[in-house]
Amino acid sequence: MSKPPVDQLGKSRKDALFSYAVIAPAMVILFGFTLLPFVLSVWKSLFNKRGEFTFTYYAEMASDSVFHQVLWNNFIFAVVTVPATIFVALGLALLVVKVVRGSSFARTMLLSPTILPVVAAGAVWLYFFQPSFGLLNQLLKAVGLGHFMGNWLGDVATAMPAVMIVSVWQQAGLFVLFYIAALLSIDPQLKEASLIEGASDFYNFRRVTWPMLMPTTLFVAVMATANAFKQVDLLFVLTQGGPNNTTNLLLYHIWKLAFSQFRDGYAAAVTVLLVVVLLIVAIVQIRVSDKRIHYR
Repeated sequence: MSKPPVDQLGKSRKDALFSYAVIAPAMVILFGFTLLPFVLSVWKSLFNKRGEFTFTYYAEMASDSVFHQVLWNNFIFAVVTVPATIFVALGLALLVVKVVRGSSFARTMLLSPTILPVVAAGAVWLYFFQPSFGLLNQLLKAVGLGHFMGNWLGDVATAMPAVMIVSVWQQAGLFVLFYIAALLSIDPQLKEASLIEGASDFYNFRRVTWPMLMPTTLFVAVMATANAFKQVDLLFVLTQGGPNNTTNLLLYHIWKLAFSQFRDGYAAAVTVLLVVVLLIVAIVQIRVSDKRIHYR
């Protein structure tokens, strides 16, 4: 005998209430640490300290040469590090799957740059790039290339490339795991069928493996782009945005504006711009990649 509709309705309401109770803590955290700060940033960027509505802070961005340099720095940083991170992560994943398939030790080693505390990792890289007794300069000296020795983090020409290298090293390990999972999920029969027909390894990768990895690549691209515009911890440890703002990026610049120069209204305006940029980049990447995700 089936239960009356009233009982079923009561049960569905209880299930709904239980579901809301389960997700409520996460929603509170999301609102308290993501949505609310953004709303407050928008409000603070549009009202001065006297409570008057104004676009002064946004107008200031248009004439601020330091902000223009920081914005350009971050653009170049993203353009270089995002493809480099994808290339390194995918290359290491292919190597792990083909050479050391199933090795938990290899996967742990690849993940270590991501789980290693930034301060500890930064200290290692500081020693590596140290101009007097750093490992890089000592290696160059040992192989007879001492004339290439330099102050890698203190020179305008080399500071940004050095930070880019560290950033790619830090991020690639985590994305390797995503690529490994995606590679292992591809049906081996697809590759076997391609090889039976006489396809080369390169053709097999381009026509079989790469299209199947597009969803993962989209995810990695979006995450790496967001990380490129949120990079701040490495700058604290390595360069503090120097020399001459060469490595100064948006999020570190926002921190300096708010907590060093105490220009919270201007910092809020730059924060709003940063969020808008990230949203636009994510939407464009999703739409472009969605058109290119195909299997044939």
